[in-house]
Amino acid sequence: MNTDELLALLVRHREDLRRWLDDDQYRTFLTMLERLREAGTDPERVAMATMAVVRSLWPVPDDAGELARAVHHHGRSVAVTAAVPSQDAVLAALEALYAAPSSTPPGPRREPEPEPGPGPEPTSEPGPASEPATVAALVAAAKRRLLAEPSRAAAPVGSPSAGSEPADVIVLADPETGPRSPDFQFDPGTGRPRDIVVRVNRILLADRDPWGAADWWLGGNSWLGGRPAALIGQIPDERLADAALALVEEGR
Repeated sequence: MNTDELLALLVRHREDLRRWLDDDQYRTFLTMLERLREAGTDPERVAMATMAVVRSLWPVPDDAGELARAVHHHGRSVAVTAAVPSQDAVLAALEALYAAPSSTPPGPRREPEPEPGPGPEPTSEPGPASEPATVAALVAAAKRRLLAEPSRAAAPVGSPSAGSEPADVIVLADPETGPRSPDFQFDPGTGRPRDIVVRVNRILLADRDPWGAADWWLGGNSWLGGRPAALIGQIPDERLADAALALVEEGR
């Protein structure tokens, strides 16, 4: 399954999604879809955003038929190919999913869809260099890129450097050195999180998707004309906040 196929699947099951996800979960799901739109044509960012969309759908029940199979199997395996979707496809999916009716109290659960018969096994033979990269491989590369940025050991919960809320400071799980916080978040004089960073991190739900929030700060941003982290103090704080809000405001 590639990204376009995932979008088509989500649109087909938009009413089911509103039934299976509560309002807060559905808003988070829409926010992750907006990040997929913002990723543009960068394969690494598309892969990160696609995985964030899948993670936001893990509350979908196991008996949800083809959607459950996509979320609970394909979404966690290297079988998903990282195909950059067309902007038209992403925008069409967002329009349909925003228009889905509000959630209602769940009624009797519909019968699970029958499992399809066995189909052809995906090829696993070594292919040429043109073989599609997998989401898992691109996500791993993106995480290595983000972990290579200047960072410090994550502050203990409750300390001033950790912020007052879980979303205030991005914490990335480094498999070698443990939890790390990117340095750009902190005022060099006080060591505390910068006010604008805390504000934007809360908008980006950094506690739920720290990798996506870090990628927003440390990746290119066409609206701002550079990496947001490098623009702290160079442009008005309001522009940074507006850029983050532009990504998620429709899902709020």
